[in-house]
Amino acid sequence: MVVTVQRFLRHRVGMVALGVLLIVILAAIIVPPLWPYDHTDITPQLSQAPSLQHPMGTDTLGRDLFALVLRGMQQSLLIAFSVTIIACVIGVVLGVTAGYFGSFIDATVMRAVDLVLTLPTLALAAFLGSLVTGRGVSWLGLAMVLGSLMWTSVARLVRGVVLSLRELAFVDAARVMGASPARIMFRHLVPNVSDHIVVAGTLMFGVAILAESSLSFLGFGVQPPDTSLGLLVANAQSAVLTRPWLFYFPGLLIITIVLSVNYVGEGLRDAFNPKSSPTNPLATRQRSRVGKPQVRDAAGPSQAVLKVTDLSVRFGPLVAVDSISFEIQPGEVVALVGESGSGKSLTGLSLVGLLPSGAVGSGSVAFAGDELSGLTFEQWRKYRGRRIAMILQDPSTTLNPVLTIGAQFEDSMKLASVGVSRAEARRRAVELMESVAIKDAEARLDQYPHQLSGGMRQRIAIALAMVHDPDLIIADEPTTALDVTVQAQVMATLAVARERTGAAMLFITHDLALVAGIADRVAVMHQGVIVEERDVFTLFDDPQADYTKRLLSLAPRITGKAVEEP
Repeated sequence: MVVTVQRFLRHRVGMVALGVLLIVILAAIIVPPLWPYDHTDITPQLSQAPSLQHPMGTDTLGRDLFALVLRGMQQSLLIAFSVTIIACVIGVVLGVTAGYFGSFIDATVMRAVDLVLTLPTLALAAFLGSLVTGRGVSWLGLAMVLGSLMWTSVARLVRGVVLSLRELAFVDAARVMGASPARIMFRHLVPNVSDHIVVAGTLMFGVAILAESSLSFLGFGVQPPDTSLGLLVANAQSAVLTRPWLFYFPGLLIITIVLSVNYVGEGLRDAFNPKSSPTNPLATRQRSRVGKPQVRDAAGPSQAVLKVTDLSVRFGPLVAVDSISFEIQPGEVVALVGESGSGKSLTGLSLVGLLPSGAVGSGSVAFAGDELSGLTFEQWRKYRGRRIAMILQDPSTTLNPVLTIGAQFEDSMKLASVGVSRAEARRRAVELMESVAIKDAEARLDQYPHQLSGGMRQRIAIALAMVHDPDLIIADEPTTALDVTVQAQVMATLAVARERTGAAMLFITHDLALVAGIADRVAVMHQGVIVEERDVFTLFDDPQADYTKRLLSLAPRITGKAVEEP
């Protein structure tokens, strides 16, 4: 929760909107007792224009408009917030229940949604309001009527998202741990839908004000001598040309309140779902730490393809990568080895400016002498995929499931060569696929990723990385979850990619057996720190760090004499 608040505090527009909204709320609470006029007081000044005595003028009965607006803000804020809360609570409970359980419950909830949607909301609300004797209904009664009719959009939205989430691994893990359906729904699923709920709620806030004003104008909502902002605007429509202050002051306040709520909602959405924010944490940190961008040394570019200096990655107080430094020379393969959670993948992602949300990076990353850590996303396009390629451990996240293999090769090639024809793209794609030992490459171009095996998808991902002949390939555990035979094929494919492109490579893995066959140098990483870095032969023959020795001792090996057949 603290991290969520910190993310919201960093959202400048959201904070400004929250400040404006708080000023409006405080004014509606504090100012009325201090103002000399009550909203029911009638003065001799009828339809007077704004003056020092009446800053917003008076209406046709001589009532002070500023006092009316203050009372209107109280009623409108109470009604709009109440409607939003009631509708969201009903919609979230019914939506997550329908999405999680499905079957009969889902069908029942959706039929209820269809039924409510067929009913005219304002007409039904007016009918329910007419059943209340006296002068209209209370603000709470009006809010309950509107909230009970406006929950359908939230329910449909939440149900749709939950349907896509309920089959994911984290939900199965919660079931295995013995979590009850209620806990799974409200502890695991609802937080994943929170950003959608915030957006729906902020939109509903404005709709609630409009609905209240319509009902009040028809005589079924807030009634004189009480008032609301919507009712003030509705009553002033006929006088907008002769007494414009009666229309514009409450109207501008409605716009201010609705916009403030929407921008606060945008900040809350980004706080609850940081993935919706497109900022690059490493670039942000670098720009705040360094006053001006670094420039290439006058003596000439560095000989290293990649030079990392004091790279750190933090998640709040947690240090995931702690001031690591290393270099990769042209054509060299450096293996970054360590157990799960040691910071290997975070290091690889930080090198291409793709740190996960919530992570803050610092330090220097220089590629061929160019400083990368201060680049904008547009500037990154010169490097990502073109000069620096990355192969992810799960090819299903690399390949688009709804595009054919050929279409994905064509899209990748058009990023660098706008005029490339489809025939030329297919010819080169076949050439690249054949170079990584994919049989019948021409036929594979018209297939989708799900029609291929895991090993073949990974080889295609490697071929895609070779499209632009990069200078550096970052392979992030490309053999994870593959059997030994397919691992050997993928490793052979990586060797082909290295020879064909002449690229340097950062090979991230936890498997020391793979390192021995491909790497020139090895950097061993433990708890975010590089504990040892040596050439591959020296490391295996004479490890120095205790952690390296423990890793090597766990590597499978064949010892002793073979058993001879009798």
